[in-house]
Amino acid sequence: MFRTLKYKQGIIAAIVLSLLLIFGVGYFFAVRKSEPEYRNKIEKIMFDSKNRAPKFIITLPDYKVRKIEKNKKEAKEKQQKKDSDGLTPQQRVLANIPLLTKLTPRENAEPLKIIDLSANLTQEEGKLSVPKKDGELQPWQVYGKKVSILPNFYRVAVVFKNFGLDKNSSEAISKGLPENISFSYSPYGTDLSAQIKAARRSGHETYVDLLLSSKDFLSVDTGPLAMDITVSEEELIARLKQAVSAGAPVGGIIINDGETGTDSLARLKKVLTKASDMGLLAIDATLSGDVSEIKIPGLARNRADIVIDSGFNPEDIGQKLELAEQIAENKGQVIIVADPKPVVVLQILKWAESFSPQLSYEEMKAQNITAPEKPFALVPLSNTVIE
Repeated sequence: MFRTLKYKQGIIAAIVLSLLLIFGVGYFFAVRKSEPEYRNKIEKIMFDSKNRAPKFIITLPDYKVRKIEKNKKEAKEKQQKKDSDGLTPQQRVLANIPLLTKLTPRENAEPLKIIDLSANLTQEEGKLSVPKKDGELQPWQVYGKKVSILPNFYRVAVVFKNFGLDKNSSEAISKGLPENISFSYSPYGTDLSAQIKAARRSGHETYVDLLLSSKDFLSVDTGPLAMDITVSEEELIARLKQAVSAGAPVGGIIINDGETGTDSLARLKKVLTKASDMGLLAIDATLSGDVSEIKIPGLARNRADIVIDSGFNPEDIGQKLELAEQIAENKGQVIIVADPKPVVVLQILKWAESFSPQLSYEEMKAQNITAPEKPFALVPLSNTVIE
């Protein structure tokens, strides 16, 4: 009996050992099979000694894969940008070029009350039709346009000087800009009578440039109608009369930058006195501001706060317009004199269109507006002068 029991124990032990051996062999091969196959030393370093988890993950995608992904990303961004404004890159470049063809003629522009010369405000001198006063009536008042703005708005007067040299451009600008913007025509412009009358039909006040002698007369000639320091005072008066006798209503003169030395100012005083006698207003658009120091009793006048006749790039223009806003807030009004370069015209138009609409208190309350965001309003130039 004991022999039989001992025999069975041996069989059981053998079976257990066999099972343990089979389990051990299986476990060994299972562990070997679970180990990663390293392609290089970098991959081997990535794993710890117990083969539990990677220490680092370094992804080095294939060059072609990177290029495909980059192209997909660029195509997506390009499509998103195109979808945002509906323009292709080529169309967007063209859209950023300042062209006067982008100006849209305004509909229902209100013309000024007086389009042609008033006989009572005109004196014939030979072939010239020279402005004159009619009692208390003065050309700058009669030919101008009075506007009213709400008390919480600041007045902005914009006048483009050196106007009328290019008839087509002048026509596009006068039809495309708001009617309260004013124009000052070069005395050398072509067919000024027709141009001025057309501008007035579009609601714009009209003036004429008064050209001073060039500061560098050896290289720059301001022409035969300039206030040349070498000619007599009588000749200067004759040039003034010729400049303002444009065959159409002219409300005054815009004095362009030039020579303003002591002798020049003394002679210019005679010219401004004559302008006052004619009932014209005068705007000092010189950089020095010396002209403003000339005392002329009764002359309706003011000085330009901002002159844009150089640095014709959007950033510089934008900075000057920001400064104009600050001046208007401090003084209650601002006068801007600018050359009619396409980039300047379009920048000023965009700026003016950003002004808040003039709303009454009831209208603001109805629209839940506590205060206008940009409380500026365009006014004709005649609304900013002081007698």
